[in-house]
Amino acid sequence: MKFFWFVCTLLVVWTIGYRISKAETSAGLATTQSIDDESISDGDVLCFSVGKIGKCSQEYQVDMYGVFSEDPAMTLEDNGLERGKSMMDSGRAAVKVSTGNGEIKKGDFVTSSKTPGVAQKASKSGNVLGVSLEDYNGSDTRKIAVQVDIRQAIVSTSSRDNLIESLKMGLLAPSLTPLASLRYLLAILVVIITFVLGFVYFGRVARSGVEAMGRNPLASRMIAIGVVFNLALTVAIMGGGLLIAYVILII
Repeated sequence: MKFFWFVCTLLVVWTIGYRISKAETSAGLATTQSIDDESISDGDVLCFSVGKIGKCSQEYQVDMYGVFSEDPAMTLEDNGLERGKSMMDSGRAAVKVSTGNGEIKKGDFVTSSKTPGVAQKASKSGNVLGVSLEDYNGSDTRKIAVQVDIRQAIVSTSSRDNLIESLKMGLLAPSLTPLASLRYLLAILVVIITFVLGFVYFGRVARSGVEAMGRNPLASRMIAIGVVFNLALTVAIMGGGLLIAYVILII
């Protein structure tokens, strides 16, 4: 009898441990979606393209839709769907990844890749699947925990790259989600207004300074100092506009 209870206790402990280990990589709400592709497997990154859900096969795809999960923590099922499969578009999920774009560190953005259904490290700004919760530097494809949060993200290593990538993403605004488009359009509007105001302000100051020098040559040095001060103020205004635009993009 003691042996029987010992075995039962081991089974209970193993079951609880197994569920906890599964929850470490899958902890979110999934919904059933109609997916025609029968080749998908647990952890595949999915996109919604041409009216169908299938594996993503391009980098930074703007139609990234979610992750196929065979064992999510919770599922909202639609019994009326044909070929319904569970998909997560938020929460912690097990995602197939590779190091095709470099080693993945905990906290890195991950995105879709050219390998169907497999995610990779995001090394530039664009549409991302979410944030890696684990490190991975292997040579094969495996599943790691990812906090899924599909959105546009700025991923650059320098201020110059940030500015260039922001401008590129701004040009793509019409193809993004409404919220992302609004952010990029608002940032562009702030930059334009700031630069216009800066040039108009400095133009007036410079013109009045030249006129003042003509009327009072003896005070030309003081007038020149005033013009330089106003030039610095103009640059500061423009820099402030760029900073505000950048904050709008990253919040």
